[in-house]
Amino acid sequence: MLSQQELAEQERISALHRLNILDSPGEERFDRFTRLAAAAFGVPIALVSLVDTDRQWFKSCIGMDAPGTARSIAFCSHAVALDDMLVVPDTRLDERFAANPLVTGAPHVRFYAGQPVRSLDGQPLGTLCIVDTRPRMLDDAGRRMLRDLAQLVQDELNRSVLVAARDAARHELIELNARLERRVEERTRELHEKNHALEQEMQQRQATKQALRQKQALLDAVLESVDVGVIACDADGKLSVCNREAREFNGLDGVPMNDWVAHYEVFCEDGVTPMKVDELPLVRALRGERVQDQPMVVGCGGNVPRRVLVSGRPLKGGGGETLGAVVALKDVSELYASRTLALESEERLRTIADNVPALIAYLDTGLRYRFANDRYREWFGVRSETMIGKTIPEAMGEAFYAPRRAALERCLSGHGSYLEIEEERRGRKRVISTTYLPHLRDGKVQGIYVLSTDATSSREYERQLHALAHSDHLTGLPNRRSYEERLVQAIARARRGAMPLALAYLDVDHFKQINDSLGHAGGDAVLREFGRRLNAAVRVTDTVARLAGDEFVIVLEQVGSPLECRRIGDKLLEAMQAPFEIDGKQLPVTASIGFAWSAHPEQATLAQGADAALYASKHAGRNTASVQVAGH
Repeated sequence: MLSQQELAEQERISALHRLNILDSPGEERFDRFTRLAAAAFGVPIALVSLVDTDRQWFKSCIGMDAPGTARSIAFCSHAVALDDMLVVPDTRLDERFAANPLVTGAPHVRFYAGQPVRSLDGQPLGTLCIVDTRPRMLDDAGRRMLRDLAQLVQDELNRSVLVAARDAARHELIELNARLERRVEERTRELHEKNHALEQEMQQRQATKQALRQKQALLDAVLESVDVGVIACDADGKLSVCNREAREFNGLDGVPMNDWVAHYEVFCEDGVTPMKVDELPLVRALRGERVQDQPMVVGCGGNVPRRVLVSGRPLKGGGGETLGAVVALKDVSELYASRTLALESEERLRTIADNVPALIAYLDTGLRYRFANDRYREWFGVRSETMIGKTIPEAMGEAFYAPRRAALERCLSGHGSYLEIEEERRGRKRVISTTYLPHLRDGKVQGIYVLSTDATSSREYERQLHALAHSDHLTGLPNRRSYEERLVQAIARARRGAMPLALAYLDVDHFKQINDSLGHAGGDAVLREFGRRLNAAVRVTDTVARLAGDEFVIVLEQVGSPLECRRIGDKLLEAMQAPFEIDGKQLPVTASIGFAWSAHPEQATLAQGADAALYASKHAGRNTASVQVAGH
């Protein structure tokens, strides 16, 4: 026998499979939420994850190439089991995840936050989760935003169920209304024909009455079987028809019209304002009006009030005389609830969009704004409500539109585009990074989604990272990576200009002894001063770099001969003659230098020549410079 937990898991898996979404192709309606989550939280990875029996599958994935993972290592499996938001600030400090292969290996998860998304019956199906490769915290505002985004994903997962029910109800209503009108018109015509036949043929009265009774029985059977309430009255207002569906609404079979208000309450569309008797659809139809889809709310006997749409018309005799009136009522309570849910979802989306630190907009194919969030007011001083219906030049100005024109035209042709522009508005400069995504339906562009973020801090951070990646942290000189790039560039320039090139390798003599006697801090001070003196002794066009430890290198362009290399070597040795001041002590420091000179430089021969020359300097007793002609 299965345990309670196993039964609950079976129900959850069944609810997931009923969605028929597993292994389905990617969809923009989900991708927009993962993109929004990644941008809103500044994380490299955002997922819509659905937890199956033995796997987690990604319906939408930003920042990972895999379509899913085994459930045994899935963070989202824990969030689903918890059925609440799971936040792991640092996975390496959490014993549940420290040894997880997703932490110890790619993508090296250090932070995780996941909010469950549920089915209509409340079963946790998976999560909307965000992942970072560095530890971080998630404050209350972040948690609220993650819940709101997850609610939107949940609404989208369940929307197909709601939309199918809504469309079926609407289709049924239209079809039944049309069928009812045809049947009522047909019955009215038949009655007129029978009445005319009675006047002309009195001798066939009994047969005609019998035929009418049979047809009336058929009509009653039809009326009793349809799912539309039908109420008819005669010319005096007395009810003559009230089918099964109508009786379920109010139970008024045979009750005079003037007594209706004693049996049930009828309200206008707002569900609060009582509807007067002369406003009732049947009364209006009896006055000769044709009523089409009049909304009202019906309450009776303490039951839950029902929202209905009512259509009706007067019944006329052959001579134009009033015979009565008929109305049809269709219960649209579920449709109304679905519409209300959609409006609430739209309000939530607007609230989130207005609070996300990004510009969000939607343009139609005429480049007119149909949606814009409140960030336009904050960044540009333009209120979003004044933008709706206006083109970009009308709303934002021609100067704003001109640099974006090409990217927008590309998007209208069905291709996404990306643009980064520096703007100055309201006294502030911003680097605005914008993504344009076409809204496609059946292969045709319906509009453009616009997402713009402030990339000012990111670009400055990238500049700093570039500097760090190309500089030696101890001396501030270019590092090995930067040296290799500059050497390749210098060789290319030398070949284009048919100019010679020299490369120098330098070591601090007996540096291990210096480091052992002064300690690492003293050794570092020696290296910094050594690098400073080298840099001061050469031309600004030359490149001094530190490779590692006490190994330095100099790229010297336009050095005319090996003899000039010797003069440069003497100058470098002279720069080291003054004692180094380290922690108040004077320390003698010398260097061994090896030059490689070439009229037709190549990277490998220069490196081999400089290395051989450096070895020759050390073999000669150090504190000297040697020169080799590379390639000879």
